[in-house]
Amino acid sequence: MYHARQTGLEPPRRVIIIGSPGSEKAELARVIAERLRLPCIELERLYWRPGWEKPDAQTWQTQVSELAAREAWVMSGTFPSTLDIRVARADWLVWVDLPMPVCFVHKLRDMMRRNGEKRPEVAPGCPQRFDMSLLRFIWTFPSVVLPRIAALVARERRNRTIFILRSKRERDDFLAKVPIVGDGPGQTPDA
Repeated sequence: MYHARQTGLEPPRRVIIIGSPGSEKAELARVIAERLRLPCIELERLYWRPGWEKPDAQTWQTQVSELAAREAWVMSGTFPSTLDIRVARADWLVWVDLPMPVCFVHKLRDMMRRNGEKRPEVAPGCPQRFDMSLLRFIWTFPSVVLPRIAALVARERRNRTIFILRSKRERDDFLAKVPIVGDGPGQTPDA
């Protein structure tokens, strides 16, 4: 596990979780939110409209800006078009940087196992489907999106605490160090 700045892991108020589809960001966000007793915001759930319809770019930018302006949250989702908005407000940036084949297989298995079912991190009216464009996106993620994330991490390494998790073991080690605040689960925002 790499982190850009040692902090003693003081509880943050805002955490962003990014990475390729299939890197299991949403599950990690839920665990962190519960430990820190913070609202968990799953951007994939808010982005998609029933029937897998996308919002227009301005509506999405406005919605994410309003979410990022909140006092406290754990937010999962990469969404490069709004990354700068969210990172500017984050105390912690957690980059789940699993190898592309691992993400690809995770997502492919999920698509095959849950075909037609609803995934918890996706909006109502968007059942799981076999999506070749999403698999293509995962395949090209290292060459298309990864350079932008790497540049962002290099730029922000002095401004916020950054964790890069490259394996399940690193993820488990990181979670073992995340403080547990209070004695109950975090809250879920009204979406």
